[in-house]
Amino acid sequence: MSLKRPIDYGLEKLNGMINDMIDLAGKTLEISIESILTRTDNVEEVRKLSDQLMFMMDETSELAVQLIARFQPVASDLREIKSAIQVSYDFSRIGRYAANIAEIARMIPEEGCDFTSVRELSRIVLEMVREAGKAYLNKDLKKADELRSMDDQVDKLYAESMKHLIQMGGKINTACLLSIALILRYLERIADHACYIADATSYMITGRKY
Repeated sequence: MSLKRPIDYGLEKLNGMINDMIDLAGKTLEISIESILTRTDNVEEVRKLSDQLMFMMDETSELAVQLIARFQPVASDLREIKSAIQVSYDFSRIGRYAANIAEIARMIPEEGCDFTSVRELSRIVLEMVREAGKAYLNKDLKKADELRSMDDQVDKLYAESMKHLIQMGGKINTACLLSIALILRYLERIADHACYIADATSYMITGRKY
């Protein structure tokens, strides 16, 4: 049984902080999507959670810098620290986009909007966020690779949905059209950040950028 190095305790703490961000980002996105599908005003709650993710990102970055300054990280340690900084940023961005989605709930008309495409896309994207977190924490290269296939699904569905919206222009409520288009765009960006987390995971494990 190998003895733990002093830096190992810091890396464990870093992982714990990322784990908390993973849980919070998933919760934030879930609430924001629910606000759209149920026409519920959860803006303040989602904003607070998003702000909390930003604060946690700053804490993670500060710890990462301390680990570099206080210890002598080997190459694998440096990759883990660098990846933690990148991943914490991505989860904070996911929280910010979730807040943007929740804010749209206030501009949606009382009736007449069909959110089928939002429901479909959000299901895949929410799964991507959760799976990206698992891949990172478990250093699972296979799961990280699978996320890119999921992103292909997102890109295809996003393109099809936007094409449909363009074709429906003038036939549906303008506020509905704009709301759905914005939500789909934010979801597509969140999927991109899930892929960035997968890229950071691959780099942490192999030392190679995807």
